[in-house]
Amino acid sequence: MNTATLHAADARTPAETTDAALFRKITWRLMPLLCACYVLNYLDRTNVGYAQLQMKDQLGFSDAVFGLGAGIFFIGYAVFEIPSNLMLAKIGVRATLLRIMGLWGLASAAMMFATTPTQFYVLRFLIGVFEAGFAPGVLFYLTLWFPSHRRAQATALFFMAFGAAPIVAGPIAGLTMTYLDGVLSLRGWQWLFLLEGIPSVLLGVAAFRWLSNSPSQAAWLSAAEKQRVTRLLAEDQAANGATGRHTFGAAMRDARVWLIGIMSFLIILGIYAMSFWQPTILKSMGLSVLQTGFYSVIPAVAGIAANIVVGRHSDRCKERRWHFALSAVVGAAGLALTTLFMHNAFAAVLCLALAAMGISAAFTVLWSVPGNFMSKSAAAAGIALISTIGGSAGLVAPMMVGALKTLTGGFTLSLYVLSGALVLSALLMLVALPASALGRGQARR
Repeated sequence: MNTATLHAADARTPAETTDAALFRKITWRLMPLLCACYVLNYLDRTNVGYAQLQMKDQLGFSDAVFGLGAGIFFIGYAVFEIPSNLMLAKIGVRATLLRIMGLWGLASAAMMFATTPTQFYVLRFLIGVFEAGFAPGVLFYLTLWFPSHRRAQATALFFMAFGAAPIVAGPIAGLTMTYLDGVLSLRGWQWLFLLEGIPSVLLGVAAFRWLSNSPSQAAWLSAAEKQRVTRLLAEDQAANGATGRHTFGAAMRDARVWLIGIMSFLIILGIYAMSFWQPTILKSMGLSVLQTGFYSVIPAVAGIAANIVVGRHSDRCKERRWHFALSAVVGAAGLALTTLFMHNAFAAVLCLALAAMGISAAFTVLWSVPGNFMSKSAAAAGIALISTIGGSAGLVAPMMVGALKTLTGGFTLSLYVLSGALVLSALLMLVALPASALGRGQARR
């Protein structure tokens, strides 16, 4: 620890030191389980990207069938996301996670029985319906526990799980599909769906038993700690102009919500295009299924590191716009550079790692913004609307990349399109969303 760090620590008031300890306690209670849930959410949503390395040949699925099946998930997800989040605000996160995770886990495991394109489409749609509301629900849940100046770090920890999931997704998929292929007359891809679906059901039960719906219901907080959290949250909302009661209609009429939703869409295009097609890109370079799984770890680790560092720095500076914009541009550069090394697997992976760093950091910072200007009563609807707009990229990205690959025979054009989307998101943040639009607490940033 350097001298500047020691002076900064000494400069903190007793209240700031107490608050830091309080929110550290809350973080350790909530975030490990929420992160574990998000890892399984990622696995069950995207494991089809690895499964298709065997499914397409064994079941005769074309790239077009796979692209539609991967994307149709997001139709069900988009249709039910807002109702799910509005219900969460009424019944609480515990019951919501039990419902969501139990149903999506069973539907994901049932993917092992899909043998026709129609069955593939139906099950992917149902997984989307059942998963709807998970990520925006947790993001809304974090607004009930963390003031805005602490939320980027909490959000970064949550999205760290999204970035960490590929670290386990690739090796698990590679090992499962290689060494369990044929065991008990099941193919490797069938084992993959089964072994990654059932744990979601079990973790949903664990979330129901472990989490508290709000600080006031947390038996693990003292009465004084509950009062302190409630007071800090109220002061934070008042400081940022996020007071009063708001309806879903008000969120629909707020231009900032739509603009953030559009930026989320542009970022998520890159996230899901890489989630579903990165294994195919790497395999096209001559890697085996097992090698593809392990090479995928490198971008994931890089994304996690950037996620934490940029999220913490954004909180410390209390600045969002430039942290988002610069991260998005870094992601765009990584995708564009990947096109130069399509025949060099290691160099391409390093470029994808740069892309993952930028995309992960930008996504984290973006999701710390809505709570700055929305009250609690508006946050559930506003966050769900933003997530629905952004999540629609999950439908567009896999099909777009599949169509462009069929048209051009490669991934170069797709990577340029995704890179351009990231640059556009950075411009929108800097030009179309002034600092004053983020709430009074950000007005001078």
